[in-house]
Amino acid sequence: MCCEVFSALPRRERELLLDIFGRLVDNPFTRGDHHDTDQRGVPLEVMLAHDQFLITWHVDHAVREIRIVGLEVI
Repeated sequence: MCCEVFSALPRRERELLLDIFGRLVDNPFTRGDHHDTDQRGVPLEVMLAHDQFLITWHVDHAVREIRIVGLEVI
């Protein structure tokens, strides 16, 4: 679902999101504006970015991976 939302955005908005995603990669310990858990108990971070995107992610430090699990346009 995130891929469909992302690919439907105009180029400028995709570039903004790629910049945000890059900053998450540079600092995987970034805290979101809100914290949640999924149905398996995995901790999630939720960030409101540029007052227009709601980004949800979790970090799997064991495999050094950041997973974007939610992307909404507000």
